[in-house]
Parts: sequence; C-alpha cells; structure tokens
Amino acid sequence: MKNKSRNLIFKYLITFLFILIISCSTVENEIPEPVIDTSEVRLNEPPKNLSEELRIIWDTYQYLLQDHVDQKDLELDSLAEGAVIGIFEKLDDQHSGYISPERFAVQQSSFQGKFEGIGATVQQTKDGKRVVIVAPIDGSPAEEAGIKGGDIILAVDGEDTEGWTVMEAVNKIRGKGGTAVILTIQRIGESNPIDIKIIRGEIKLPSVRSTQLQDAPYAHIRVSSFTRETHNELVKVLKDLDKKNKGIILDLRQNPGGLVTSVVDIAGEFLDEGSMVMYEIKGNGQRKNWLVKSKGNFKKLPMVVLVNEYSASGSEVLSGALQDNDRAIVIGTTTFGKGSVGIQRGLSNGGGIFYTVARWYTPLGRMIENVGLKPDVVQKQPGNETDDLQLKAAITQLNYQLDGES
Repeated sequence: MKNKSRNLIFKYLITFLFILIISCSTVENEIPEPVIDTSEVRLNEPPKNLSEELRIIWDTYQYLLQDHVDQKDLELDSLAEGAVIGIFEKLDDQHSGYISPERFAVQQSSFQGKFEGIGATVQQTKDGKRVVIVAPIDGSPAEEAGIKGGDIILAVDGEDTEGWTVMEAVNKIRGKGGTAVILTIQRIGESNPIDIKIIRGEIKLPSVRSTQLQDAPYAHIRVSSFTRETHNELVKVLKDLDKKNKGIILDLRQNPGGLVTSVVDIAGEFLDEGSMVMYEIKGNGQRKNWLVKSKGNFKKLPMVVLVNEYSASGSEVLSGALQDNDRAIVIGTTTFGKGSVGIQRGLSNGGGIFYTVARWYTPLGRMIENVGLKPDVVQKQPGNETDDLQLKAAITQLNYQLDGES
C-alpha cells in the first residue's frame, strides 16, 4: 500500500514538474506583443501632382513627423536622402546613384579639367562586388603612391568596399587636398592585400599628352579622358605636330570616358562631315544619331588606335566610330564594355543623381554594353613585360600602311 501511494505521489510530482518546465519555457521564449495604437491620424494632403506610387513616401514622412517618439530629433534632410538612395538600390543599375551635396560640386569639377582627390579613375568589377582602378591619372598622387590599373579596392580607410557602387567609392576616396586616405588593394599577381597611403591633392587634368617617337616618324598621342577642354587640347597638339611626322598613334588605353560631346567633336577631326559617330536608343525606344557636324582637318593623317580592357565608355565610342568608318586600325585587347549613356541632374538640396538614359551602338550597330569592343589586331600586354608591346604593334602597323601607299 505504501509503495502504491509513493508511486502515485511520484507520478503527480513528475507531472507537476513537466508542466512547470513547459510553462517556464513558454514564458522565457515568448515575444512580447507591441502596444498598438489604432487611433486615427489626420495627414496633410499630398501635392496635387503626386503619383499614387509615391503616396507611400509622403504618408510615411507625415506619420513620422507627427507620431515618432523622437520626432524632435528627426533629421529631415537625412530621411529624404535615405528615400532617394533606396530608390536607386531598387533600380538595380550599377551606373546610377545619389550624390551628396558635399560631393556633387567635386563630381562636377572633374568635367572642368580639375578636382581634388587622389587622381584615379575607377569602374565596377565585372561581378559588381567591388570597385577596380582603371588607371591612375598621369602625375597624380595615386600614380606617385604606386596605384596601378587593375588594382581592386578592398577597403577605404579600413572600411570594407564589398557591394559599393562606383559613386560610393568615389565619394569616400575624394576629399580636400592635403588630407590622407588609405586604400587596401588586391593587385594582380600578389597573394596578400596591400595598404597604400595617398595624400590627396588638386588634380589638374591636361587630358592630352603627345610625344614624338624617337625611332619612328610618328606622334604618340595619349588621351586620358574626355573633358570640356579635351577637343581643344587635341587640336592644339595636332597643329603643333612636327612637319616630318607621317602618322599618329591615338592611345586610349586606360581612358574611362567622359563627355559624349567631347568624343563627337574629336571624332569630327578625323571623319568626313555627316559621318556617324554612334547612335543611341533611349528607354522609350527613340533613336538619336550622333553625326560629325564639322569638316575634319586631319581626315587623311594615317593613324592607329590603341585600346585595352580598361578603355571604357567614351573611348569605346571613339574607337568604334573610327573602326566602323574604316578610318583607323584598332590594336590591343577587348575593351571594358560600358555601352550606356549616363546623365547627371542637380537636386534642390545641392546634391545630385546620375543614371542611365540610353544604350549606345557603333555606326554598324554593334552593342558594347557588357561585351566590349574587339580590336582589329589583338596584342596583349603582360604585366611583367617592360616593353610596350602594343605600342610596338602600332608602329609596325603604321609602317605597313605607309609602305602600302608608297
């Protein structure tokens, strides 16, 4: 009898403990419900022309202003910027983005031929995960510090760059002259990342440099970008060519592009009036032809164009125009493949936005976006090669052209 009672008591005890454990576990893991206020809030009427799709932004903004617990501390400018940034994140266009007011003036200055920064052009990597150096600008702080084309930027001042857009990288790297920035880069052929300290400075951009080759009667003309002054600079160089000069090598390697109007003006120096430089197709399907409007002064001057995998955008436009119009032989490697037309717009807060407005095609209809421009003569340039094999190939090609004319 005693054993029976003890067993019964034991069963009750076990049951009690089980219920207690379950109850405690439930309490510990229970997520507290928020206190919901269902009272109505009267919102200000949105602007009359506000589309229904944007109404949610207006409503959210109004709710926060009226109800948020920290409404007095809300930074309205920051909220507005966040909304714009969110729009571009959803746009899924690596060539689009928001530019803060602090950076917009700096961004605009690069098209004027000078700015403050390290002096290097960058592009998104093919997989879109990082930003890569296209090339340091000749004589820039970046070049002096040892930055090279092809260097992948892993961090800026210790901040990981994975997932950054081009503009996010530019906004972090540029800054006032005399200040320092540390880039952590991954270099081709190196197993470990490298930290490079660069002192920012004012970057003056003569975008055209010319050298008369010593061992051949040709001028080596390097165009590093297309600014508002590039066309005038190039015309001056061409007019000042040695009278004994018999041809030019137009070097567009590491040229990231620039202003399309500058590209078209330069193409006009070498092509017949009315020749097509490119055409673009806008989002609404509208086509626009970019044609040469002036009579070229150097239409008959023998020329070769040099490109590589870091020749992008405007340099691809110019190369494609000269190639498709049978004006020049293009030598090097397949170009970067940025076949889109971008535009910048200023905003009321002093900042700006940039976005893609069209895709462009060569005169013969070749699309360059994500494909690149294939040269007529493929000539690679190994990283450990000290001789400029592509320049030598250009000289050989000009010699061949001149021999054929004689």
